[in-house]
Amino acid sequence: MATPFLKIYDAFLARITADEWTLEEELAIVERDWQELLKIAIFRFKYPRTSLDTQKVETTDSDSNQLEVYEFVDDLTNDEIQLLALYMKHEWVKRCIASWENIRQLYADKDFSQANHLDKLNKLEAAIQVEVRRAEGIYDRSRKKTPAELFRRLAGKK
Repeated sequence: MATPFLKIYDAFLARITADEWTLEEELAIVERDWQELLKIAIFRFKYPRTSLDTQKVETTDSDSNQLEVYEFVDDLTNDEIQLLALYMKHEWVKRCIASWENIRQLYADKDFSQANHLDKLNKLEAAIQVEVRRAEGIYDRSRKKTPAELFRRLAGKK
């Protein structure tokens, strides 16, 4: 069974508290933004155990309206969903830090310095990057919450 993008979006949204998308009136615009973040996440996923190929599916809603829904061809495990959500969060935080609102203050007012604020945002990004690397390590070295066979042999276990 295929995994719909909505599952990854839900995992991503559970990791952030963002009002960025609440101002947008059309859900289609918001979903395109999430889809772009997901495309970056798919690109960053090094060695997935499941195919990350995607497909577009035509479906109808309860009012018989035609909808385009995107999904992964294969069924992703929770590990893959959570890692993709972490990649999305990392990209979103990097985008927030690089936003013009944060950078503009550095040049706008001589009396007010946002260097401390920007430093904290950069530290947040670095912490999320560490979280992503740890999650990658866990994903790479385990299968169903047990060490992969290669790592068992390296540790001297049979």
